[in-house]
Amino acid sequence: MIEAVIFDLDGVIADTVELYYIATKRVADEIGVPFDRQLNQKLQGMSRQAMVETLLGEKAHEWSEEEKRALGDRRGRYYRELIEQLSPSDVLPGMREFLCDIQRDGVPMALASSSSNARVVVERLGVRSFFDVIVDVKTITRMKPDPEIFLTAAKHLYVNPRFCVAIEDGEAGMKAIKQTNMFSVGIGNHLASLSPDWLVQRTEQLAWDELKVKFMKKAGQ
Repeated sequence: MIEAVIFDLDGVIADTVELYYIATKRVADEIGVPFDRQLNQKLQGMSRQAMVETLLGEKAHEWSEEEKRALGDRRGRYYRELIEQLSPSDVLPGMREFLCDIQRDGVPMALASSSSNARVVVERLGVRSFFDVIVDVKTITRMKPDPEIFLTAAKHLYVNPRFCVAIEDGEAGMKAIKQTNMFSVGIGNHLASLSPDWLVQRTEQLAWDELKVKFMKKAGQ
């Protein structure tokens, strides 16, 4: 049976991916580099340094390490301004019910987000009480697509990864999960090529009873 469920935050619990887009687009426009929503999706789960390098692309060598750090800090500042507007109404469709169903069954949950603002976001969304563990990203040495953050969540929950479900909407995060023996759930057709164990197009398609059936079916293979 499922002994724990581990969640990404951005694009899974709340639509903060759009806020990242707005903040990053603002920086991109200020420095004159192209940026679109497709690239924004690829940036989800990356470290700040990797995000800046990817954003700059071929121009990365023209910027000093100090200047790159300043760009990352600027984007972070813009994002923090945006999340101040979040409220419980910004939880993605179906997710609060999904969290309630898992909690009702007594299954522990963890948050494995690459965002340093994760605690602030879940407080503003009113969902902090669902999570037994929020992995402190500052304690992680290797960011997604390395699986460290998911394995750390399982460790803090005292659960063997093979009895965990991990839910992601980002490419880097799904690549990380696929390196573990966790049951992977992907949100969005852009993850189809990574072959998650269960792929849904939208959060409202997640159902706890269906997830348990799919998990058991895979476990019995």
